[in-house]
Amino acid sequence: MIKDHSDKWIIIGVSGVTCGGKTTLANQLKDRLAPVYVFHQDKYFYPDDSPHHVKCKGLEHNNYDILTSLDMDGMYRDIIATIKGEDKSHASFKQREEGRLVVEDKSFIIVEGFTVLNYEPISSICNLRYYFVLEYEECVSRRSYRLYDPPDIDGYFDQCVWPEHLKYKAEIERDKRVSIVDGTRHDALQLVLSDLRRLAPLTHHSPTTAPPQLHH
Repeated sequence: MIKDHSDKWIIIGVSGVTCGGKTTLANQLKDRLAPVYVFHQDKYFYPDDSPHHVKCKGLEHNNYDILTSLDMDGMYRDIIATIKGEDKSHASFKQREEGRLVVEDKSFIIVEGFTVLNYEPISSICNLRYYFVLEYEECVSRRSYRLYDPPDIDGYFDQCVWPEHLKYKAEIERDKRVSIVDGTRHDALQLVLSDLRRLAPLTHHSPTTAPPQLHH
């Protein structure tokens, strides 16, 4: 059972609007914390021809901005497997080395993706939760510089991406466990580290500290 292992982990959920800064924050945390394991939600999209997909209304294009376009059960299973000792993460840094921030006897998991906190089995195991938001114009501008596979088609952002975001954001705004973060701010990392320090004694690693192992 996860409850037998959960006291050995601090799990941070990072979610929110497309191009809002989720992956940047997840990577910053990976570069600062130890030992740390990162999961990216976009690794769990079903194949383009999967029957799980639904088309955007009025467009010949799958709607990739809804939870059912992703194998969320698979993502949850991989997180739980890692908690129990089998590393299923997409990126990790396992050694406690000088300069890394550590919490004694604990490891970190970072779960990142646009709707990870709308999937309650994952949200419920997070100790800290953050949801990035942007105004429409800023989001459109940022997304115009991104390349997607498959690429956005004309109308996709306004008919799928933005309306779905507003729907999921409305759910999150009712969840008092989640901190809403302005995606234009540049201190998101410091915000999370400050919250971590309130949650547990967060210190820089001393070379005398023993190297970690995954907890079995």
